[in-house]
Parts: sequence; C-alpha cells; structure tokens
Amino acid sequence: MRALFCLLVLAAAPFAQPSAEKSKLARLLPDPAAFSGKAAGPAHFYLSNLYEYIDGGAEAYHQYGLAGMTHLDFRARDTDVTVDIYDLGDPLRAFGIYAAERAPDYHFLDIGAEGYGSDQILNFLQGNYYVKLSAFNDQGPAAALLESVARAVSAKIGGGRSLPQAVAWFPARGLVARSQKYVVESPMGHDFLAPAATALYRSGQQETTLVVSIAATPLDAAARVARLRAHFQSSGKVAPVAGLPVEAWRGTNSFEGDIIFFASGRYALLVAHPPEDSGTFLKDLVSCAK
Repeated sequence: MRALFCLLVLAAAPFAQPSAEKSKLARLLPDPAAFSGKAAGPAHFYLSNLYEYIDGGAEAYHQYGLAGMTHLDFRARDTDVTVDIYDLGDPLRAFGIYAAERAPDYHFLDIGAEGYGSDQILNFLQGNYYVKLSAFNDQGPAAALLESVARAVSAKIGGGRSLPQAVAWFPARGLVARSQKYVVESPMGHDFLAPAATALYRSGQQETTLVVSIAATPLDAAARVARLRAHFQSSGKVAPVAGLPVEAWRGTNSFEGDIIFFASGRYALLVAHPPEDSGTFLKDLVSCAK
C-alpha cells in the first residue's frame, strides 16, 4: 500500500524543479575543461523523478528531505567521470543520508566535513550537500583525478566544514568511530521513535546499538518509553532495571532480542543487545544524557 502511495505522489508531483534550485546546483558543478575534459552532455536535474536515475534508491533521499539533485557526466582524457550532487536543504539531513551509506571501516579522506573513497569512487558531505563521484578507465586507479574534482566541488560549496551531529554527547567508552547515524524514519522498526541518533559500541565480541530518540519535550520522551513498555508487554516480556538513577526497563521478545530503555530529559534511550556487564555503560549513558 505504501509503495502504491509513493507512486501516486510521484505521478501527481511536477517533475520540474524550481529555477532557483536548478541554478544553485548548476553553480556547484565542476568545469570539465579544468581537468582537460569535455561534458558528455548537459547536466540533468532531478527531484520527484529521482527514481528515473536511481531506481530503488530514491525513496531514502526523499525521506531525508531532498530539495534537488544534479548529475553530470564528462570525460577527462581517458577517464569517464560522473558527478552527482544532492541538496538535502539542511546539514543534519545531509549527514543522515551520507551516514546511512558509509561504514566505519571505509578509507576516509579530509574533504568537506568528511569523505571516503577508493580507486573508483569518492563521496563526501559538506553543508547541505552530499556529493558522490565516480570514475572509470581501462588504465588503472583514478583516485587522484577524483580527489581533484572533489576539491573543486568543495571549494564551490564553501562555508563551514564541521560535521553535524544529532546529539554530541555519546559516551566515548567503547564507541565505534564513525558509526553514528541520524534516522528519520522507524528507528528500530518503531515510527514513534523518529527522529533518532544511533551509534555502535563494542565490548570484546559484543556489539551494542545505542538509539537516542529525540523528542520535543521530556513529557514526549516519557510517552515514547511508555509505548515501548506496552509494545514489549504485548510481544514478549518487560521488567524494571534496578541500580540506575532513572526508571529503566528491560524488554525482550523473539524478534528484537534484549533492549534496555529509559527516558532522560527530552530523550528516550534504547540499548539493544546490551553488554553482559551493562552497569558501567548504562551509568555512563545516564550521565551523558542529562
């Protein structure tokens, strides 16, 4: 039903982007001549019709509030280069889609707020923009060319290059570097927890997911915890967790496993697959979330 709704929305929406958005994105594209290259054709612009370019992947960009996207192909000597620039209209939403596609073990680069790359791709985040570059030739790696193109686009975007975060107080102990994400739809499968920041933690062989559901008020955060209690009462079991300065609960069912959750200020916090000795981690979390 949801897929049908999305198709109806796309069919009803106009495919043309506002002229101002088109012009703004066009100014960010690199000049192929600067790389001894020539454009393969005019730049393309997408918004509601993004599915025509990335069939099956467009919905995620729309979930994060896509304002517009431009695409350019050019050939620089013996290398075919593709430039895709996504405008999410907000640095945090741009971070959300960027972080959804990165992994902690990628090769990261000092480009924009953060970037990563290989011999044939280079993606980076800067301001409201998620930039994705790719290159292909028959001669070997194209990493140097990709980096030059990326730095040209970065210079055109300009502005600050800090990495936005939904929350800045994740406990440091055991945090997996660059595992933070920003989720705008159904964190842990629950619509009422959105939006949320998430991160991975490791203790020995145990991997734990921390979800910080960002509510508007402390009352809203408490209501989210109450809904989680009701969910586990109907789908499995729930019991209080002792030894913490807040009212906390442990919920368990057959498909979500073991989750400890509680409210602190305007946050509802979930610890999925908690470490065996979870006391220290939970106390760190309560201290940080005040």
